[in-house]
Amino acid sequence: MTSIKEKIYIVGHRRPDLDSIASVIGYHYFKQSQGYFNYHAIRCDKINPVTEWILERFKVKVPPYIPDISGMTVVLLDHTYSKSRAKGWESANIIEVIDHHDVKLEDIIPKSITIRPCGSTSTLITEKIIDARVNIPSNIAAILLCAILDDTLGFKSPTTTQLDREMVTELAKISEIEDIEGLTKEIFTIKDVWSEIDAREIVEMDIKEVEIENKKLSISQVETVDREKLREKEDDILNELESINGSNSYDLRIVMITDLTRGDCILLFTGKDKEILIKQLGNKYENNRGYLSGIVSRKKQLLPLLTHMYESNKGY
Repeated sequence: MTSIKEKIYIVGHRRPDLDSIASVIGYHYFKQSQGYFNYHAIRCDKINPVTEWILERFKVKVPPYIPDISGMTVVLLDHTYSKSRAKGWESANIIEVIDHHDVKLEDIIPKSITIRPCGSTSTLITEKIIDARVNIPSNIAAILLCAILDDTLGFKSPTTTQLDREMVTELAKISEIEDIEGLTKEIFTIKDVWSEIDAREIVEMDIKEVEIENKKLSISQVETVDREKLREKEDDILNELESINGSNSYDLRIVMITDLTRGDCILLFTGKDKEILIKQLGNKYENNRGYLSGIVSRKKQLLPLLTHMYESNKGY
């Protein structure tokens, strides 16, 4: 049991993206609007450049940094997998989960679970606020709007649903943002800083660890509007993947370079199972690089492809 006097912390995943931070801020506002002033927004890791830019632009404070949630009562947003949770989650009292990803909750039993397939967790938070007929401040509406555009790749991702579009329409009215396409371009231009940062940061900026058929995979996604800017970085990224995998072995480590203009991606990869990925890629492979036409989503497109690959090569 929790009481209205007990502090409850709302936290997103490690290496938070814009959706993880915006949804935490949005849900904190929603709970407080309902009289639950014991709810507090926090983050467990540093924010990325586009999130910093969005929060500064719309004058929204960055949630306080608390890296360890040991012994705390918490709400998890935008993740379920244990590897994405904040340090100390094993001894935390996890009372609620809200997410738009695949479910992985075998090790915890929250009292409340909201899991729905859509483009972003910010979509689900916005729906809760609108359904409750709560007025949303324009600056919070703006960051929720930006988070949905970011996570759905400006509605180009196959994860996009009608609900995402409807919530963007509502948030655009509230925040008085008319040029959605222009804002989307701004977001991805700000995100496209890969040529200015080192290979290690590129690998670690947006990384997901998953298991498929008892195989351990690490998949980093890099979204760009001009893949040519990253050409000269590819060897450094591959060397970094090899170096990281030497100390923490995965069956596959992949960096997925998604070109939002072309609607395709390049895979840079290493690991014990790279030969079966090479086989899967066929003539679309060269020098630890693979090309996938029409693939932009890690969750909806690349993961199903890798799942099929492992199911077709059981016992490899």
